[in-house]
Amino acid sequence: MNILLTNDDGISCQGIWALKNALEAGTSHKIYVIVPEDNRSGISHGITMRGPIRVRHREERVWTCSGTPADCVIVGLLGEHLPVRPDLILSGINEGPNLGTDIIYSGTAAAARQGALHGIPSFALSMGTYDSFFYYDVAARYMAENLENLLPLWEKDTFININFPNTASLQADFRITYPSRRSYKDTLVRFVAPDGHHYCFIDGGEVSTHPEEGSDADAVERGYVSISRVYIHPLSVEQVKTT
Repeated sequence: MNILLTNDDGISCQGIWALKNALEAGTSHKIYVIVPEDNRSGISHGITMRGPIRVRHREERVWTCSGTPADCVIVGLLGEHLPVRPDLILSGINEGPNLGTDIIYSGTAAAARQGALHGIPSFALSMGTYDSFFYYDVAARYMAENLENLLPLWEKDTFININFPNTASLQADFRITYPSRRSYKDTLVRFVAPDGHHYCFIDGGEVSTHPEEGSDADAVERGYVSISRVYIHPLSVEQVKTT
């Protein structure tokens, strides 16, 4: 397969390289990488509407993009860098979880959503923990070994959101889950600078998750690989009530 990799953590994040190495090892997959040149975490589905997007060739089949994760996918699909249309788009592996409500803010999820909007099977991959050390190689190997089994889970108008338990030996089964509900106790740090202007920093606080059996957070906490099939189109209240 021709596979496009991207993320929202930028080119320096080890997750995408672990994934690239695992997919290339002993397979016939051809891997292409278009990745933000800097960290774009929390940028959601932003795209660059004003001004240019700089694309730099870094090495064979690897480019960086000055824009957002969604920009990376758009550049890959509409630009002239890739010689073929990808059969699959993988976004990640993210440095930390994208569980439930996190999907709203996640650039990792947005890149997968953008791929699905173009009709391409797309997966968002994340480590389901905030631990400082991530077993990217284990999660990457799981994807490489189970890719053929996971692909049929994708269907039109969805993307697949996967969160891995952070473990040195990933022998766990997966669970089909639904997104959990999460609350964020952020605070605003505000100060007046010498130039007389007010500046603010959003200080990320504690994240609490509503305990629900069958949710993505519940599955990861129990040591399973969580797989959620997420619809890419907005739904009105009336549509939800009739489904």
